Amino acid sequence: MKRWLGILLIGLLGACQQQPAAAPSQAQIMPQVWIDAPLAGSALELGEIQVLAHGYHPMGLSTIELSVNGQVVATQQPTMRGSQFGYANLKWQPSQAAAYRLAVRAQSSQGQWSDPASAEVAVGQINSLRIAALPSATSVPSATTTPTTTPTATPTSSPTFTATPTRPIPSNTTRPAPTTVRPSNTPVRSTNTPVLPTPTDTPAPPKPTDTPVPPTATDTPVPSTPTDTPAPILPPIIGEPVASARAFAEQTACGMPDQITISVSVDNFPAGDVSLYYHAGPSRWQSTVMQGGGGNWSRTLFAKREMSGQRFGAFEYYILAQGSDGQSSKSQVYGGIEYLPCNP
Repeated sequence: MKRWLGILLIGLLGACQQQPAAAPSQAQIMPQVWIDAPLAGSALELGEIQVLAHGYHPMGLSTIELSVNGQVVATQQPTMRGSQFGYANLKWQPSQAAAYRLAVRAQSSQGQWSDPASAEVAVGQINSLRIAALPSATSVPSATTTPTTTPTATPTSSPTFTATPTRPIPSNTTRPAPTTVRPSNTPVRSTNTPVLPTPTDTPAPPKPTDTPVPPTATDTPVPSTPTDTPAPILPPIIGEPVASARAFAEQTACGMPDQITISVSVDNFPAGDVSLYYHAGPSRWQSTVMQGGGGNWSRTLFAKREMSGQRFGAFEYYILAQGSDGQSSKSQVYGGIEYLPCNP
């Protein structure tokens, strides 16, 4: 009997147990959205404002929507990164300086809308902005689809499945106390204003050391002295020659000398040769070297020796001085002397 009672109790307990709830499908998960910029409490300049936002849904996003004070001002098809995250850059032009509540929603590819993400900002130079006076987020229209499922065993209440976000979403049921945002009255200076040069940017005047130093006496070029000028090389200077006789013969028995001596001075002639060129009558010219030095040169012609081969007649001669420095001089031809035969 006890055995049957135990089996009956076990069966009753199993029947009372609830069946586990089924996990929601991806289509039943609500999208999520976040405002990346501007941050809540930001003070913005009056002008075009860009609102950066991104959203998430496991099946992708189709639209991200921007509302200002409850009015939709911009929508955009998000740029997807992967198949689940979408990013949008929404632009809005405020009409005046005031406090505004920005709200962003995301719509999944299945048509589901997320809860709005909001941020209160102050636009323009205003003395006092009370963000608490802005309309609450409940004024933003929101379409919410709440999937439900009924288990096989009848539960005490029908469970509602809501997707758990990967990052916490602030609850709309609890709101912070009203906050007063006081923007700074100091005007914001444009960063494009050119920076005036500081005194350190002014070029320093030249120092005394930068002044060119006048040339000193040692810098003045020294004029060349006569010793610096090369002395010109002059040719030899031949003086007037002197002959020892006005006539000479081939033999001494004729009452005339059988020789003749020619003497001459040569200046500007440190070294070299002095030659005597001569001939008699129609004979050809021949030469001989004169002896001497120190400026005085001479040569004796003997009739039997130096005049052999010469024919009788007028005797002519000239002097040629050739220096070792390459300079040379030649005198004119001298005459007035007779070379005569001897007829004893």
